[in-house]
Amino acid sequence: MHDLPLVIFTILSQLLLGGFVALWWIDRKKGGISKKTGLLISISFLVLGGISLLVSMLHLGQPLHAYRAILNFGVSWLSREIVFYGAFLGLIALSTWFWYKDDAPKRRAIGWMASFIGVVAIFSSAKIYMIPAIPAWDSVNTLFAFFLTSLLLGPLYVAACLAIKRDSAVNISGIIIPVLFVSAIVAVGYFSSLNAGLPEAVEAAKLTFGHVFFWARIATFLAASGLLLLSYVNSKWRSVQIYSAAFAILLASESLGRFLFYETAIHL
Repeated sequence: MHDLPLVIFTILSQLLLGGFVALWWIDRKKGGISKKTGLLISISFLVLGGISLLVSMLHLGQPLHAYRAILNFGVSWLSREIVFYGAFLGLIALSTWFWYKDDAPKRRAIGWMASFIGVVAIFSSAKIYMIPAIPAWDSVNTLFAFFLTSLLLGPLYVAACLAIKRDSAVNISGIIIPVLFVSAIVAVGYFSSLNAGLPEAVEAAKLTFGHVFFWARIATFLAASGLLLLSYVNSKWRSVQIYSAAFAILLASESLGRFLFYETAIHL
């Protein structure tokens, strides 16, 4: 469980990006989100962001010296991740303030900048792992995996929150189902490339297939897909219970997948 802090940090940071962009986009295009609901969701982003930062520091040997990491911004993707993620959280805080002030034009303007910075932060996070020393990580799949997590968890989290508050009905299934389909295609391509790659990559695939978490991830992925498909074809299934259950199941699925990402990595 040494990598558990990294699992939590990467999942939460990616959820935050997808969730912030979803909230901003719905507010900008659809409207109908009350000040109270938007403020509560935005505050929840800040809480999750704070938790992600605290948990990430547990992975460091000397957490009190974490600030030194930004000194290598010019050459280190880790430094860039820290700087851009910190800036992203700062912009979320500013957006939260504008929700509190009920200043729609300013919070929508901040959304453009925050979304861009958040994308760069997740890109930087993925690049940390794309290293030749670990063949299973050194591919575009790592980028796909990180951004697909954002697209799956973030919008569904916001949709569940809106459903709970009965504030603005969003048929999020029409967005999530295509992402689920792409995720499945990417996974098939990824494991095919591992089996055709270096011995270390082949071994990583074997370890993954032999792990109980892999099959639990498949089961949870299919269960969440089934719920969202039902909600897509029948509006009666677009409820608090369905969106919340689908989010919880997908969160478990993505967390299991991220655990396997770290656990089955084989160095050259």
